[in-house]
Amino acid sequence: MAASTDSSQRILLLDVDGTLVDSFPGIRDSFVRALEDNDIPLPGDDVIARLPGPPMIDTLRSLGLEGDDLDRVFASYRAAYDSTGWQAAEPVEGIADLLADWKARGFTLATATSKAEASARRALEQFDLLQYIDVLGAAEDGTQPGARRDKTDVIRHTLGLLDRSTDSVDEGGPAARHDILLIGDRIHDVTGAHAFGIRAALVDWGYGSRDEHPKADYSVADVGELRRLVDDWSDTRP
Repeated sequence: MAASTDSSQRILLLDVDGTLVDSFPGIRDSFVRALEDNDIPLPGDDVIARLPGPPMIDTLRSLGLEGDDLDRVFASYRAAYDSTGWQAAEPVEGIADLLADWKARGFTLATATSKAEASARRALEQFDLLQYIDVLGAAEDGTQPGARRDKTDVIRHTLGLLDRSTDSVDEGGPAARHDILLIGDRIHDVTGAHAFGIRAALVDWGYGSRDEHPKADYSVADVGELRRLVDDWSDTRP
């Protein structure tokens, strides 16, 4: 799924987990099951609370897993999530109506998610949200070196699908992209967006902590506030 956009169009880059869909229960249960099935001690609640957002492979590496052990536990997680975990999710209340409104008003809607593409597609289809998405920007699955997982890499990939410059600010790309706004819930979304000169808004209903919000350009408490923010951003951008 890709689209070509002209310079007059307004683009919203959307995180999925925690922003459009509450998928934490399924991610948590699949993670716990994968560790237990491989006789690996569970980490503390603080680690489990931060599961959504960063790539799962990075979370597993942070537990000291590597090599064959990493591959085995990651495969167990994928099997558990693909079996039942993905079903333990709910759409954020009011988000479907908001996406429909943005779509009707001519915004280009693209995801920029650390979920693998197949998982992202399934999550959006589950709640009839995929119909509003013009470009499905997502991570690559697997543990192989160089796989697209980091949020910065996902945003770069999505910009390419949108026919926008994929150069970061450090690589000579635009210092400010006034036609693009990223909406997410974690610090990874902010740092990834800022790497490309894109402003970022963090939603309060997601999985990030409050101390992450001051690093974003905008912070919103609910879907109604997000609607007003996008209205203001669209009206005032150059």
